[in-house]
Amino acid sequence: MSDLYKKFVGIGRTGILNWIPDKIYINIAYFLRFKKRMNWKNPETFDEKLQWLKINNRNNAYSKMVDKYEAKNYVGNIIGKEYIIPTIGIYDKFDDIDFEKLPDKFVIKCTHDSGSVVVVKDKSKLDIRKTRKKINKGLRNNGFNYGREWPYKNVKPR
Repeated sequence: MSDLYKKFVGIGRTGILNWIPDKIYINIAYFLRFKKRMNWKNPETFDEKLQWLKINNRNNAYSKMVDKYEAKNYVGNIIGKEYIIPTIGIYDKFDDIDFEKLPDKFVIKCTHDSGSVVVVKDKSKLDIRKTRKKINKGLRNNGFNYGREWPYKNVKPR
């Protein structure tokens, strides 16, 4: 990946470039990453097909599927809630979590992204400061801003 691509996506991550229409943003990012133009009329590579889908396949159900909490409800309504791992709590801010009420083992993760996960095997050994930093960083992320994955656009970070 080129440094220019990384800078472009880094700026995009902030939301500053959200005024750029999705297709134009994707064209720029694709060119910077692959050094070739995006083939919108006949996408052939896997990456081209993914970009094409971002623009042409906008099913509202996808927004529920990318939100981990909503996805659990969505799947639970289809296959039965008894097959879904229970959720201990949903919090808008890290500081809303009452760690005294949590069990000895649990997982903390943001509902709207893929990297903000902390597996806690022993609550007494949990580094709250480090965990707060990781989760708060995740809460500021939005997959729409940098990748134009529109299902993430209106998902509430929790």
